[in-house]
Amino acid sequence: MKAMDERKPRWLPFLAWVLLLSRAWASPIVVDLPQDPLAGREVFYRKQCGRCHAVWGQGPELGPDLGRQHDWGSVFELAGVLWNHTPQMIEKMAEQGVRREEISAGEMSDLAAFLYFLAFFDDPGDPAAGAKVFARERCERCHGPGGRGGSVGPSLTKYKQFASPLILATAMWSHGPKMMEIMAAQGIKRPQLAGRDIADLHAFLVAESDEPVREMVYLLPGSPARGQEVFRAKKCDQCHAIRGEGPQVGPDLGKSDLRRAATEIAGLMWDHEPAMWKEMEKRGIALPTFDNQEIADLIAFLHFIQYSDVPGDAEKGKDIFVEKECIFCHYAPAGAKRSIARELIGAEFVSSPLKLGAAMWNHAPLMEQEFKERGLPWPQFRGDEMRDLVEYLRSQSVELGAKPDREVSQ
Repeated sequence: MKAMDERKPRWLPFLAWVLLLSRAWASPIVVDLPQDPLAGREVFYRKQCGRCHAVWGQGPELGPDLGRQHDWGSVFELAGVLWNHTPQMIEKMAEQGVRREEISAGEMSDLAAFLYFLAFFDDPGDPAAGAKVFARERCERCHGPGGRGGSVGPSLTKYKQFASPLILATAMWSHGPKMMEIMAAQGIKRPQLAGRDIADLHAFLVAESDEPVREMVYLLPGSPARGQEVFRAKKCDQCHAIRGEGPQVGPDLGKSDLRRAATEIAGLMWDHEPAMWKEMEKRGIALPTFDNQEIADLIAFLHFIQYSDVPGDAEKGKDIFVEKECIFCHYAPAGAKRSIARELIGAEFVSSPLKLGAAMWNHAPLMEQEFKERGLPWPQFRGDEMRDLVEYLRSQSVELGAKPDREVSQ
């Protein structure tokens, strides 16, 4: 019997104590949409992330190119990816003589938004691919690139002066009903655009135009926070729900995969415009038109819908807390003393994945040392695991007769 008792995992009595003294937190996780996702670019370079990471091929290749590698679907997954690579980053920074600075929750918020936003930007379009799209969709029946072709629609030479293909997408959306009417009269099927088609079309129009450009017209990057207001103002929320909240007339956008490049989202809007138009007409809602900045903001909002992710599963998070062996350092019964232990359950910084991400980054060197001394492997978070762990930590509050958000000193 004694031998059997010795085989019991040493954390079982601790875990039972945690669960018995727990209570639910009522407030939901709130991750605010950023006003300016590019604000994190300054944090990226000030914290010397650019010493190891390139962005779209610009910079060193010691770490992954963060403009081209997006293996996270939400801010929770991003926090997990950052944690997973922390030991390698600590090692590389030491090799490069880079001082590892702490990061505040606000800086982590800006940095996370910047990294997430990188997937929003299109790679340069391919003129040859755009020529094939132009021919496939029979655009020449109405429009002539470089002043050639049909004259039913306006000349497209002016798009050479526009730096962003979203300006082309805005014009297509605004003229969609009229274009559909003309195409029906001409017996032309309405174009279907997917993937990089709009970016490639724009590149083709630029390449074909021989019109001189006196001044390039640029478009500010979209603001997800402003885009949310556009979503409401243009009455998109009268047909589309987000994660079950709102009407179910159109697709639930919270369940759609919209973490795509800007012109890909614009292509989806274009393809679904006829169905949206009919439904809005039936409901007495005017088909919305957008100026160039409004379309950029709206698409940025759609891109960021998955940013805060869906609520986690606290029961799964409870298992992860044990399986990842967090409990060995982050649980201390009454009277216990630990050198680095901080009680996570009930701590204020687990109320947000960004606050938790900042705390994990700041304490990583001590945590790595503790893991080595205890012979424990560095835990890896996959998929939804970080989200579920945060939900568990938030949902539990251990009442020790003192504020739980404190260091437990030796």
